[in-house]
Amino acid sequence: MAYMHGVYILESPTRIQVPVPVDSALPVAVGVAPVHRLEKPEEAVNNPSLSFSYGEAVADMGYSDDWKSFPLCELIYSQYRLHAISPLVLINVWNPLKDAETITEMNLPVINGTATIDDAMAMISTVIVHNGTTDKYIRNEDYSLEYDGDKLLIKIIEDGDIPADTTQLSISYKQATVSGITKKDIAGGVDENTNKRTGLELVTEVFLSFRKVAGFLLAPKWSSNPEIYALMCAKANNLGYGFTCIALADLPTDGKYKNYRNMPKWKNANSYVDPLSFLTWPCVAIGDKVFHGSTRLVGMFGEVDNKNGGLPYEQASNKALVMTHMCDEDGNVIPMLSDEQANYLNENGIGTWINFEGWRAWGVETAAFPGNTDIKDFERSVRRMFSYVQNVVIRTMRQNVDKPTTRLFIDRVLLTANEYLNTLKARGAIIGGSVAFLRADNNNQSIMTGLLYFRVELTPPNAAKALIFDFEYNPDLLEGLFK
Repeated sequence: MAYMHGVYILESPTRIQVPVPVDSALPVAVGVAPVHRLEKPEEAVNNPSLSFSYGEAVADMGYSDDWKSFPLCELIYSQYRLHAISPLVLINVWNPLKDAETITEMNLPVINGTATIDDAMAMISTVIVHNGTTDKYIRNEDYSLEYDGDKLLIKIIEDGDIPADTTQLSISYKQATVSGITKKDIAGGVDENTNKRTGLELVTEVFLSFRKVAGFLLAPKWSSNPEIYALMCAKANNLGYGFTCIALADLPTDGKYKNYRNMPKWKNANSYVDPLSFLTWPCVAIGDKVFHGSTRLVGMFGEVDNKNGGLPYEQASNKALVMTHMCDEDGNVIPMLSDEQANYLNENGIGTWINFEGWRAWGVETAAFPGNTDIKDFERSVRRMFSYVQNVVIRTMRQNVDKPTTRLFIDRVLLTANEYLNTLKARGAIIGGSVAFLRADNNNQSIMTGLLYFRVELTPPNAAKALIFDFEYNPDLLEGLFK
């Protein structure tokens, strides 16, 4: 040590670390959005978007009421307008430039200074307004463009070069098409030359890009495909860095799958049994707006978690949901279920919807039930709490990796973890929990190679699934007649 003479200051690490929270119900959805309505659609292709409001989501992804073509819009509408939940991560896999068709020069009438392209698939970035020669008018100087529903409006700007008495405009543009999207686009992959990820593989980049951990993984319209479901579950089990989440999947509603009795057989035949997945059937509607069940369920979980301070220990089951009827993907009504019918789906690990003093979600089991009866795997709220606490531990303890193995270090880890579990217990999120560093789990060879084993006990509350009241007639109470 160098020669010292005077006063010197040192700082020791605080004995307890602050837990790093994660978003318990953050939805990450992969699918198709109307990015042809954006100025630079190529920037919204296989590029995750994090939004905190309806306006931000629309600015990043575009919006259309054609949810069958653009299922990510269904999620934008549900999360921000019905459930008022944020944030939301969307991954669009569609490139509108790929198969766009050029619409040659056409004349449009001008009414009150506005010409209308009545084409919902018109690419706003490709519109050209001609001036009758080889030249073209300049956007935002001579005219402006904006979508109004499914119509693209061309508005003449005063003091521009377009004459005020113009009665028609000559225009051309490119028309996009979404008919070529397949499960391969949703699945995505990793380019072996550039390492660029696409589709579901981009879920890995959510934490890298936004420092947020997914709570739910969705693929509206596509999750009823067994291959996509398998890939969703693989990602849910390994988001990267050890993080996990829940895959929310829809079961099919076409043909014979409009009948609830056929769903358990389909579920098992297609191996929809992963503990880190929740299943819903069928679609739900508000009037003529049709939603996949996963879309509404993720909003319900978000609402419940928000009421509990962001802790996912309570079920969304038996919570009221604004809807008018159950239906298939085309909006055809599926008859409401009785208690016995809904419970038949539940006992096979399928969530559904019932109408008891208003519509409600119904089901507390994961897809693993009834084949797997380990409560941490088959109970939705218990499974979510295990994943949530594990994700918090990963984020909090990562900073301790590669530090010297000393007793002070071990005590700091134990104090941080146990204080956190005590806080969860005080908030009612767990019944109890503890972390211990035991000699029986850590032999000399393990410690010398840098492997430290901490034993964690965690008991979240499970759902009170059935309340049983036993009524008995007591004749002794007849004595009350004589008092």
